[in-house]
Amino acid sequence: MADIGVGSRIICDGNYGTVRYVGEVPPTKGLWFGVDWDDPSRGKHDGAHDGIRYFHTRHPTGGSFVRAKKVDTERQTCYEALKDKYGMAGDGDTGINDEDLYIIGRSAKRTVVEMVGAEKVSKQQSHEKLREVDLRDHKIVSAGPDNILQTTAPNITELNLSKNLLPSWTEVANITSQLCSLQILHVSENQLEEPEDPVRLAPALQTVKTLFYNRVGLQTEQLLRCSAMWPALQQLHVCFNNIKVLDSVAQHFPTLTLLNLEGNPLQDWQEVLKLGEIRSLETLIVNDTGLTRINFKDTCHGEKTSLFPCLKSISISRNKLQKWGDINELDKLRCLEELECRSNPVLDMETDKMAVRLLLIARIGGLKVCNRSQVSVKERETAELDYIRKYGLSWLEAGGDPQPQKNLPSLEFQQMHPRFAEMIAKHGAPSRNELEPVTTTLKKSLISVKIVCPLRGDKVHSKKLPGTMTVQKLKILIQRLVKLNTADQKLSYTSGKGEGPEIELDNDMRDLTFYSIENGDTILVQEASS
Repeated sequence: MADIGVGSRIICDGNYGTVRYVGEVPPTKGLWFGVDWDDPSRGKHDGAHDGIRYFHTRHPTGGSFVRAKKVDTERQTCYEALKDKYGMAGDGDTGINDEDLYIIGRSAKRTVVEMVGAEKVSKQQSHEKLREVDLRDHKIVSAGPDNILQTTAPNITELNLSKNLLPSWTEVANITSQLCSLQILHVSENQLEEPEDPVRLAPALQTVKTLFYNRVGLQTEQLLRCSAMWPALQQLHVCFNNIKVLDSVAQHFPTLTLLNLEGNPLQDWQEVLKLGEIRSLETLIVNDTGLTRINFKDTCHGEKTSLFPCLKSISISRNKLQKWGDINELDKLRCLEELECRSNPVLDMETDKMAVRLLLIARIGGLKVCNRSQVSVKERETAELDYIRKYGLSWLEAGGDPQPQKNLPSLEFQQMHPRFAEMIAKHGAPSRNELEPVTTTLKKSLISVKIVCPLRGDKVHSKKLPGTMTVQKLKILIQRLVKLNTADQKLSYTSGKGEGPEIELDNDMRDLTFYSIENGDTILVQEASS
């Protein structure tokens, strides 16, 4: 335990903590470690015992005393961990124990097998092969001998040091200063003491472009102070920390292209807007941050905001968004192409997952990727046509009209559906006859049809469909039946009477009776040509 002192990181019964006191605690005898635990529930007090202050903790109940014998004694340098995991032993055995290399003969006698070329392999591993190194949870406390990493593995570009026993950023810098090619650094789940002068460590971290610093209880003030250590940073992941406000973040990180704030208690969209001045930002992840709204007050509906001028991708899953108007606001981002939006109350308004996806696509005009799935040209057309049909009657009732000179929808409608005018300009305005439910006996009746998809085998699906079902809704049904995306479907039908040509269902907004589909007809599903 001679190497453990104040400031050391330790493990005791699986719990991580920082030693803040070493010495006796009267009236008991012997050595005690006063520990500030990462998990406050592991502690009992704030570092004071029987009226005497021994140390300070971050949490009122985050401290306790433990005997030295209870502390996990296993600790190693980064070099030792690297050698053990990647087989770079200096004696040329590539980290493999000779006792493990043997064969058993007929008499059960073990014969040791010599590993030919082991020294050559070891050297090749050491100096040429290692690029991505994962040393997560290896109980690392320091770099090791001077310049040993630079000699052993000089070409590392990505290094994972998460969940180790590194006590400070200074010790991290002792490692990274030897890795001139390092670009991606993981230091999550490490309680690292900040240097008094962060700029002093910048040369040791000047090549790092991507940093993962998750689950460390980081607050905004600490993040801003640390920024001076990362002069070349482009991508920053600070997930599940305690960042509540984003004041001055844009000024301290002006060259970021990606910022991941997932799991931080932001709660208010106004904090997110403070990042809008980062002109280089292309990807923003604010999943699970407690957001209840999205609003660009600087911009009217139908216009683009001046904030986030280069933002292409945003993730807003697992928040508390309750209105489709929040999704509409995202269309104000001039470069937005990718959206991840799951598990928000607003999405529960639709029970059909495909309908939710189509609404997201329709409301954001530039979307090319939705929930990590590409948006095809055909799928966008389907989404916008379905949107027109869904809200067409509301548009007419609000003053909309197929004739341009009479088309005067209310301001309220325009605010609720800011892309509607763009959609009807692109696809054509619907008439009232196309939108209003038809009550004739024919359209109210169910039509018995067979659905066949040669691409998926010979199976025939017999269904009874309402005559009012649109082609687009039929495609959604078929997607469930034969697992063929709606955008990839080409539908047609043939008469069950065995006469007449094959008729293509070429308009997603038309219903089945428009095509005179009758009982006994067969709907053919083919793959649309790209």
